[in-house]
Amino acid sequence: MLNLIETQNFAALEYYVAIRTIIVLICWTFMVIACLIDFWSGTDTAKALGEKLISHGFRRTITKMGDYVRVMFFALMFDMLGSLLPFYKIPFVTILATIAVVIIEGKSVIENSRRKKTHAADIPDIVKQIIHATTAKQGHEIIDKIIQNLNAKDNEKH
Repeated sequence: MLNLIETQNFAALEYYVAIRTIIVLICWTFMVIACLIDFWSGTDTAKALGEKLISHGFRRTITKMGDYVRVMFFALMFDMLGSLLPFYKIPFVTILATIAVVIIEGKSVIENSRRKKTHAADIPDIVKQIIHATTAKQGHEIIDKIIQNLNAKDNEKH
């Protein structure tokens, strides 16, 4: 980039900056999309498991995106400094940071998918049955049913 400035080749400099800006914007867009997909996955999992959607989860997503933006700003600063070096051709650090965010969010989506496929959604109903049991005998019957279900599911896996 410095040689473009020194030779006053402003058309080439403009093209150089435009290409790198487009790459950075694409990376930032991917970061936001990854966060939104994780948010969607998390809310979908919470609904499937019968959990309440509370504002704490929404705030956590916003906080996480803010943390990612701060990291991406540092990556951008490093790339801007690197662009002054002749061998630094593309914004490598921004690309690497974006890949890291996409991997982190991808793992979270996978974890949500695993949670959704479990029978964790049955737990609130089981707890209600235990609480509403009026005698110890009813409580034991409910626990016996749970054990039978667990044994049946364990046998299905093998």
